[in-house]
Amino acid sequence: MLFGCRTAPVPPEVLGADLQEQGLRGSGASLFAGREHTAYLQSLTSARQTLERENLKLGWFRDYDKVRREYAGVLRAGYAVGATVQAQVSRRTASLQQSAEAIRRRLRTIDDLTLSLVERGQARSRMTRASLALVEADALIGQAKFDEAEARIDKAAGLAAEAERAVLAHISRYLDPAQVKSWKIAAEETIAESKRRGITVLIVSKLERRLAVYKGGQLVRTYEVGLGFNGLADKRFAGDNATPEGRYIIIRKIPSSLYYKALLIDYPNDEDRRGFAREKASGTIPRSAGIGGDVEIHGGGQDSLTRGCVSLDNAKMDELYALVTVGTPITIIGTMELENYVIKAIRDN
Repeated sequence: MLFGCRTAPVPPEVLGADLQEQGLRGSGASLFAGREHTAYLQSLTSARQTLERENLKLGWFRDYDKVRREYAGVLRAGYAVGATVQAQVSRRTASLQQSAEAIRRRLRTIDDLTLSLVERGQARSRMTRASLALVEADALIGQAKFDEAEARIDKAAGLAAEAERAVLAHISRYLDPAQVKSWKIAAEETIAESKRRGITVLIVSKLERRLAVYKGGQLVRTYEVGLGFNGLADKRFAGDNATPEGRYIIIRKIPSSLYYKALLIDYPNDEDRRGFAREKASGTIPRSAGIGGDVEIHGGGQDSLTRGCVSLDNAKMDELYALVTVGTPITIIGTMELENYVIKAIRDN
């Protein structure tokens, strides 16, 4: 390239534009700022044509000031395209990260619920798959592969929704107003009996994992308790790991058992036997199944692996053991609250 009769260096604007073009191509400018990038390429092509025309002239007639001005305009346009790309990438990144975080919050709530509800089936499986999809989405966002990341996030959202439905199915009885009302009536009648007779009674609320002690109709103690793997279900037959629901009495105090101290309840009672007989006749429980028994309130800790019993920490079991006698009524219900913490957690989340 010549200025006058001498060979002149390539104007720095030309080299700058070449590097800028490569950078914009690598940043995905055609994707994130398509219209602006197209206009930029057109101006760059025009500037290159101007440079080529000047190079074809005799040295004394070349006007590289015009070339510089045109390339300077190209560079300014390129900077604007780059800023648009950066803004679009930042906006898309923030939007996808926000969506992913919202799903992570849902998953944390479901995780807490499944642990509290001792649900280890479909909900946990869907949660694991959703978490993996979000990890993949994070990596794709970092690579600015936003469409692929969005697809992973959509997949995670669908799996989170399936996990929520699995949790709700696991506790469907607890969402039935008629069922909750019947549990509440049973508890209130037991408390009324305590007041009328001036006796101690126990109320176990399975969803809240709470055992309440009433004396003379007044609440005197509450204890956090544990249940088995299927503790939220109503016991139907031996080996289902469910905790029975109904009105029972303490029939035996056991000072030393496999799980520290224990209070044996009179499961199965007459109502349990009638229900068992109906289900056997309808074929809804296995023919070979028995009705079960040996349901206790015992020590060993809230996390002891019970098979339908109710467990307490040993120190709390000492207190409870001293408060009750053989014949103490105990009513076991699902919950007294229709707006229970499970529904609130999912709704608020």
